[in-house]
Amino acid sequence: MIFFGHLGITLLIVFVIFTLLKQNIDYRFVLVGAVLPDIIDKPIGDYLLYSVFQNGRIFAHTLLFIAVLTLVGLWVEKKYRTNVVEILAMGAVFHLAEDQLWLNPGTLFWPMLGWEFPKLYLEDYAGHIWDTLLHNPQAYVPEIIGITIIIGFIAYFRLYKVENLKAFLKSGKLEVKPVGGVPAAD
Repeated sequence: MIFFGHLGITLLIVFVIFTLLKQNIDYRFVLVGAVLPDIIDKPIGDYLLYSVFQNGRIFAHTLLFIAVLTLVGLWVEKKYRTNVVEILAMGAVFHLAEDQLWLNPGTLFWPMLGWEFPKLYLEDYAGHIWDTLLHNPQAYVPEIIGITIIIGFIAYFRLYKVENLKAFLKSGKLEVKPVGGVPAAD
């Protein structure tokens, strides 16, 4: 997956889980967590330190990263009574699952299987991603699914309305707003 697949698929899975649990969470942190491993690793491994790593799946694509993020989240929740870091960790867990990291145990279990990350040896990373997105169904199908899910959420929660979008950006809550601002009858 590249971007929209992570966002849309993670959003849907987490939304279903927490709707069934009847718990309201901050979906802004779900969305950030869904792409957090790439936000951290892609700039470092594919650009800044390409000569060292030659891979955009490094530290933040490991179980160690998830464990540290979860432990920090537990500490933050205890000290500040907020679970936002744990929500970031949950989004990152789904990211690793969606990337099928179990197929790359050298990264997933780093450093337990060695200190080196696998190298990809790509001369043109951006060109490789573009080519993969256009020609590999494992890349473009999840992106289409993710975009479709995001559009569905925008439509269902009426996030195309400025006031609803502002409310979501302020609170992170996904709530159905009554049409015309009139409360629905019970």
